[in-house]
Amino acid sequence: MEYFKKELSSTDINKRLAVPTRFFQLIRPRFKGNHFLDLKVKYKNQKMGLRCCRRKEGTHPKPVLTKGWVEFVRREKLKAGDRIVLEEEDEATAGVEFRIEVQKKPFRLFGKDI
Repeated sequence: MEYFKKELSSTDINKRLAVPTRFFQLIRPRFKGNHFLDLKVKYKNQKMGLRCCRRKEGTHPKPVLTKGWVEFVRREKLKAGDRIVLEEEDEATAGVEFRIEVQKKPFRLFGKDI
């Protein structure tokens, strides 16, 4: 099941990944009153942790992925315009619940995608 798809912005690349509120609403019960939740995520054959945080106060939670996100971006050399897809992990082994797919922005040369 696909939770969300997003084209990355420069803020997503350099600081944190803003995630859709509808995704936050799905995982909100897991926060159990805390302002953050550590997610176990799989990318290719690698397992990693990403922290999902929300505002401590206010009516709009503004959920973001923080801890572990920028390291992932740098390791995979992601750039603004690339897309990520966050999906449910079908084979929930070793507690991994989510999977990230990366779709690199095509390079254009003479009007053609390369």
